[in-house]
Amino acid sequence: MNDYSNIDINHIKELNGKRLADLRKVHGLTQEGLAEMLDCSVKHISHAERGITFLSMEKYLILSRYFQCSMDYLLKGSDNPDISAFLPSYMVETLQSDDSEERDLLINYLFMFTKIRNHSDRTDS
Repeated sequence: MNDYSNIDINHIKELNGKRLADLRKVHGLTQEGLAEMLDCSVKHISHAERGITFLSMEKYLILSRYFQCSMDYLLKGSDNPDISAFLPSYMVETLQSDDSEERDLLINYLFMFTKIRNHSDRTDS
């Protein structure tokens, strides 16, 4: 018989909430936009992102389809999340394609975007 008594559910909620917030931000959604999409309150989204509560399984199914990631990643996370959780499908296809010129252009674009975003984050502080 397995012993699950050492599972820290609060820690799991916190990690789950951080993953939810990260995915929401990467996809350009506000808490309000996510709440509207999931037909729930902004307060519920806020509580989920802060690790106070979990969303319902129905909400995770909707998010899995919207973010194009596995339920396993949404609920448990992993060291190597599916890249499609963070990029639109056409970018994933380009990164996986045999066309090295398009792939290199996209990689350079993503690098520059990250550099600009990081610079913007530092100047906003």
